Amino acid sequence: MPTFTLPQVPASLTGGSVAVVHAPISKTATAHIQAVGEHFTSYLRRRQDNSTESEDYEKHGLPRALARTKLDDKSTTAETLTLDEVTEDLLQLNPAEWKTQDHYRVLGLSELRFRATPAQIKRAHQMRALQFHPDKLAMASDGTRSDGFFKCIQKAHDVLRDPAKRRQYDSVDRAISDDIPKARLSPDQDFFAVYGPVFERESRFSKRQPVPLLGDLDTPRDDMEAFYRFWASFDSWRLFDYLDKVKEQTENREEKRWQEKKNKAERARLKKEDNKRILDLVQQAMALDPRVEMYREQERQDKERKRLERESLARQAESERAAAEDLRARQQKQEAEEKSRLAAEEKRQREQKKQEERAAKRAVRALIAEHEFMADPDALTSAMSTSRAAEVDILLENMTAAAISEFHQALLAKSPDRAQMLELVTGEIRRAIDRTPAVAMGFSSFVRGAEVVQGVKQAQKDSSVRQHAKAQREWSAKELEMLTKAANKFPGGTVNRWETIGKWLAQHGGFKLRSGDELLAKTSELRKGANSGSGSLVKELQNRTASTPDNAALNQASVRYDGPTLIPPQQTHQETTKEVALERPWSTNEQGQLERALQAYPPSYKGADRWDKIAEAVVGRTRKECKSRVRHLAEQVRSKNVVK
Repeated sequence: MPTFTLPQVPASLTGGSVAVVHAPISKTATAHIQAVGEHFTSYLRRRQDNSTESEDYEKHGLPRALARTKLDDKSTTAETLTLDEVTEDLLQLNPAEWKTQDHYRVLGLSELRFRATPAQIKRAHQMRALQFHPDKLAMASDGTRSDGFFKCIQKAHDVLRDPAKRRQYDSVDRAISDDIPKARLSPDQDFFAVYGPVFERESRFSKRQPVPLLGDLDTPRDDMEAFYRFWASFDSWRLFDYLDKVKEQTENREEKRWQEKKNKAERARLKKEDNKRILDLVQQAMALDPRVEMYREQERQDKERKRLERESLARQAESERAAAEDLRARQQKQEAEEKSRLAAEEKRQREQKKQEERAAKRAVRALIAEHEFMADPDALTSAMSTSRAAEVDILLENMTAAAISEFHQALLAKSPDRAQMLELVTGEIRRAIDRTPAVAMGFSSFVRGAEVVQGVKQAQKDSSVRQHAKAQREWSAKELEMLTKAANKFPGGTVNRWETIGKWLAQHGGFKLRSGDELLAKTSELRKGANSGSGSLVKELQNRTASTPDNAALNQASVRYDGPTLIPPQQTHQETTKEVALERPWSTNEQGQLERALQAYPPSYKGADRWDKIAEAVVGRTRKECKSRVRHLAEQVRSKNVVK
């Protein structure tokens, strides 16, 4: 321990001297202390660059070490580089077996190995060469010098100084183990302590840098998954060319080609085995990684929680559905009971009316039969009685219950005067014939034959009129116009001309199919100009249609569709014109708002307020107007498709 001598106390200093304070002691304060130093800086760099310790040493530590020792490619007088000791087995190496030798150990760099820099390799070679040069070694007893180890040094330097050869040698360096841990760890083994160095060792062969680290138990899940994704697609530059077998003694080109083919196959096999070894390492690590099981357990818990929530919601929905079904069933039962009660009451009333009607009919029949059908007793025969009884039945069948009751009261009032009763019966028969001429054929006893014949003729006439009216259908101006075009398009001589014209009108005009007789009759009427005044029937109908304000609104073209506006067959002219008259025209802006709203709320929209939202998007339009507009445009599109 070093010693030093204190100076003597000045003579002027006495015990009574007063001490002088030159500066007060500063107060204590809290300050932030930050870690510093080379190792801490290296730790921060490795976290930031996601690099291994060896990579950080090659990139940062080694240049500083070279600067301290002044080792560079041109230096020969730097400080001594510490090399491995030369053992007896090294001195006995055979230069001919240079491929099986440990070149790093020959140069004394067994500790650095693949971490050694080119400058260190060069310096180690110089030091070994100076030490074991044959000129500096003593001669053997036979007068020769042993230069075998020197040749091994030269061969090791030749291999390690060439980057390509060194990479080939580093790929198969036997001093570095390729073994992977066992598939099962013992209880006292830590997964990260066992597998971390293995992945760091294998990372030197990766083409992609930096290589992610294995991490620890606190590593986030995303980093863990990125680590395994990287190693599952690990791209290795590792080569196996150094193990090629070469026959240097032969000059046969075929034999050399055969040997090269075998070497190529062997390199492919070794590369395949190495890739499988890496894949097995990754799979084995994933199987043993406690984080994987931890995250899987979290996923299982999340899935279980979501499943329980779904089941709870499903049970709640099922309970609500069952309650709704029960309520609906009770309501349906009540409605069914009410309908059954009303139906029974209605049936009872119908039966009661029928009974009253049958009773009234029996009373009328009995009263008329009691007065011998109002016939002369001397002229009454069995056939006449049967005929008049049947006519009374026909008369009663064509009368309502109220009329039968009134008829019965009137007969009672006229009884027993047969003449007045007969007049009352015949008058009722005539009214029945007037109401329904077809029943005239059933009366031949109470009324004269002329009245019967007149009733039959009137019935036939009425039937013919009804059939004709039913067969005829009103012709619109558009249909007449297209009929004229069709008659010109398909002139006389066309096969099945009128059937073809009818189908053409139905296909291109959307009209109901008409019979050939109707088309022929209307075409003849158009040619003759019947009921047209001063012009043709088509022009008259067109003028009459165009003069109607409602039809003028109908004929206006829509904003986006310029096709004809067709009136649906089920609507009458008055209903259509009334609907159009109440709807004001749509502007271009409103039409655009409607189309954007229909795109935003398509028919697949689940909400019940779809049309309310569409109406909100169209300024100044109601829900009813929007729905009417959509129906109108859809009808126009369908009409145009039919015309095409």
